[in-house]
Amino acid sequence: MTNKRIVKNTVMIALVAMLACSSFLTFSFIGNSSGGCNNTPMMMDGNGPPGMNGGSDNQQNGQPPQMNGNSDNQQNGQGTPPDMPSNDNSGNSGSQNNGQGTPPEKPDGSSNDNSNGQPSRMNGGQSSDNSDSSDNTGKGWVADSESNSDSSKNQQGNTPQTNDKSDSSDSSQKGWVADDDRSDSTDTKQSGQTTQQDNNNTKTSKQGGIRIGADNTLKYSLFVIQSLFISMIVVYLVMSGFNKKSFRETLRGMNVLIVYIIITLILTTALTTCEIAATNIFKQPRTSQSQGLPDFSQNGQKGQNGQGNMPGGNNQSSDAEASGATTVEAEKTLSENSYSSSKSDESAILVQNGGKAAVDGATIEKSGDSTNTENSEFNGINAGILVKEDSSATIKNATINTSAKGANAVFSTGENSKIKISDSTITTTGESSARGLDATYGGYIEAENVTITTKGGSCAALATDRGEGTVKASNSKLTTNGAGSPVIYSTGDISATNCTGTANGAQIAVVEGKNKATITSSKMTCSAAGNRGDVDQAGIMVYQSMSGDAGEGKGTFNATDSTLTINKKSDNYKTAPMFFVTNTTAEINLKNTKLNFGSGTLLDAEGTSEWGNSGSNGGSVTLNATNQTLVGDVKIDKISTLEMNLKNSTYKGTINGDNTAKSVKLTLDKNSKITLTGDCYVTELSNADSSNSNINFNGYKLYVNGKAIN
Repeated sequence: MTNKRIVKNTVMIALVAMLACSSFLTFSFIGNSSGGCNNTPMMMDGNGPPGMNGGSDNQQNGQPPQMNGNSDNQQNGQGTPPDMPSNDNSGNSGSQNNGQGTPPEKPDGSSNDNSNGQPSRMNGGQSSDNSDSSDNTGKGWVADSESNSDSSKNQQGNTPQTNDKSDSSDSSQKGWVADDDRSDSTDTKQSGQTTQQDNNNTKTSKQGGIRIGADNTLKYSLFVIQSLFISMIVVYLVMSGFNKKSFRETLRGMNVLIVYIIITLILTTALTTCEIAATNIFKQPRTSQSQGLPDFSQNGQKGQNGQGNMPGGNNQSSDAEASGATTVEAEKTLSENSYSSSKSDESAILVQNGGKAAVDGATIEKSGDSTNTENSEFNGINAGILVKEDSSATIKNATINTSAKGANAVFSTGENSKIKISDSTITTTGESSARGLDATYGGYIEAENVTITTKGGSCAALATDRGEGTVKASNSKLTTNGAGSPVIYSTGDISATNCTGTANGAQIAVVEGKNKATITSSKMTCSAAGNRGDVDQAGIMVYQSMSGDAGEGKGTFNATDSTLTINKKSDNYKTAPMFFVTNTTAEINLKNTKLNFGSGTLLDAEGTSEWGNSGSNGGSVTLNATNQTLVGDVKIDKISTLEMNLKNSTYKGTINGDNTAKSVKLTLDKNSKITLTGDCYVTELSNADSSNSNINFNGYKLYVNGKAIN
């Protein structure tokens, strides 16, 4: 072979290799940017460029952070059942989304008005309720689904509430009625699904992520051009015997030239087809990564204790379509003795599209792991019973067992999604958000006389997750056994009345962000174990994980006529504070509630290395005590504040004994008394007893703004 021929062959083979490499790069670019030739959109995390973790701390006590943006819309803020669009003409509320930014991701971002420069959450506008409806806080409620409203649901999956001026009847009876007239409001998919804008080929994720699908015509043209040049060179090499013949000799004659062109076109078509097919098969849309609490890797709880993948379990996919072994889309009584599903990502019972299901005396079994824990945590995919927006279910005398990863037992998601469950038993044995009762995106659950037992990590008995929801339980027994699985994990509004609760591997309750947990006339016990070692040990924890699952604002914990206990047999009995607050503003309201713990620390408010930005992630706490006996030290670090208000209450302990707090305000009424067990430092004292005779100094000093008082 002559040197000239060797050079020609080398150059041509090198060109083929370069073109093949450029084809691979084009293939990779299309797959990553658009999800493949079919324009499947790429997910950009709500907290930054594609690929950045947004972790929703969404795990209830330790679940991995989820990557989706968090809806800021709260269902009926007060825990009352969400109003269904009314059947009068007041339904034309026309409320729209209030924000354009994607929900902040938990990593360092926060929701709404956070100072980290993250976009605010998108809230569905809620109009006021001017109805004269009677009290619906009793055991039953009436849901009227008929409406002439044309208002569209917001992108977080929440439906704007309409002004209801109707005189609805008393709904305090035992049951509730949901009219089967369907709303004319525009149909919006459940959170996690996308709304396509055809004019710019862009999709927006309701979970908060932004998906971008560009016009790929140019990219496909590149496939054709690359394939054409590869084919021309390869066919020529073969026909010329790898340059044994010259160019003129090889393509001499019209017939030979036609054959060359035909073979080249055939090979070009084949190569282009293969490249497009490969792009469709191997495309990999981006998914958000969760930041987790331990397991905030998939065990983390909504940022904290492992209850919702701290937004950790971020396996968020772009597809959150629900399916059910049994699906109800109209008014229907399910009369069979048992319902089950063993298929991944399929619920045993699914109620959607305005369906109304009645289940009485049935056994519901769910096995088969979730393939995407975010879809399970946020949208209820793979649940035992899943009820979606504008749909409802009444469940009585049921036995519900789930034994799979991400298999929540009873799940309500979306505005006007309502579940009432009574006289039933729930058992979950799976990991990663196999919770008892869970509500998201404005969903509502009311439970009466229900026994709930969960075994796995990040599996709270009562939970809310992204987009907020409402869960009310009464006269129920609630038990959790896994790490990061508190009795209550709230990123919405959760209440327990006349309940007994035990968390064998976590706190009694965790409140994340601007949300609420209320315990009334109940007895709750916990091991106080944290999901991040010693950092989050506590009887009650209030925090902000920054995962995007919970809006920024004041977290509230209420306890009335109850007993809250850290188990004496727990390894954390002598070290865990009764209350722990970090990286948020918190309000703790205690009334006639007994607190049992062995650490000697009533309250600890401080910044940690786990959540928020160092130097600005302390706790700002208001502690209100009424008819209360409080014993234990109050510890406040240099970036935290305290307002302690006592009414007809007693306190014994040391307040800010290290003199580190940013500020401490102590307020006493005439019927309140305090006994010091060490020198205390406050920046402001407001005492209705001007003589301070209600202060037992006990040999110690109380310093007010640096000056000791007697």
